[in-house]
Amino acid sequence: MRPAWNLFLYSWKILFRYGFYRWSLVFPVAIALPAVLLGFWGKDLGLATEFLNRTGTANYLGYALLGALYWNFVEVIWSIAFSLERAMRQGVLESLLCTRISRLGLILGWSGARLAGEILPSAFVLAVFLALSGVPPWPRWALAILVWLVSLAASYGFAFLLFGLTLRFRDADSIVQILGNSAPLLGGVFFSVAFLPQPLRALSLAFPFTYGVDALRALWLGTKSFFPLPHELGLLGLLAVGYLALGWWALLRFERLARHHGLEGF
Repeated sequence: MRPAWNLFLYSWKILFRYGFYRWSLVFPVAIALPAVLLGFWGKDLGLATEFLNRTGTANYLGYALLGALYWNFVEVIWSIAFSLERAMRQGVLESLLCTRISRLGLILGWSGARLAGEILPSAFVLAVFLALSGVPPWPRWALAILVWLVSLAASYGFAFLLFGLTLRFRDADSIVQILGNSAPLLGGVFFSVAFLPQPLRALSLAFPFTYGVDALRALWLGTKSFFPLPHELGLLGLLAVGYLALGWWALLRFERLARHHGLEGF
């Protein structure tokens, strides 16, 4: 794991040396701001009552901030496809692949640096959230941390899949962009999936973060969960295992194709 650790340190220095962290400092607030503003305006539009009926809480600001915190850490893992594409464009990917760093080491090194870089900017949002919502009793906040960890594991399944796609296809970053823009809405990051039309609601149930953020809010804020909480936690665990297995298989499959056919477009 030493080569992966060195890659982690390298990625960490790049994050701060060239100012990439500046956007990270405001990203948790920026991603939640539209939803928070809508929550304030929703009182005048008569949406607050409907939100309370659907979710079981009137604490919309805490609801949105918790969703933003959750999504900030979940998304940063599978967005490492951008790191891979940047290595391709800089012409250093072949050199990296010839080193002792494994494919898993590349993913852990890049994603680990980005996860560590999210701790500081997320601390402010977490402090605001805790001031608004407090801390639930011991069993619930311990389960909430477990949900967060399982969600991160499921995100690595996405990371494996997108890593393999990026190795094979140059424009795979478009998939990451589409997923990044649509997943918060489909997964109920800012609004309950109960507000989605039926076809989109069915699609949202295919994503593990739909269950993760819903269970996290039920445990921390006492909201109504989409399914009974034990069932929801079970579904989250099953999807995490399923996505990890599928993602790793896809990574190995696409890497073999890339070695045989080359990188499309490069």
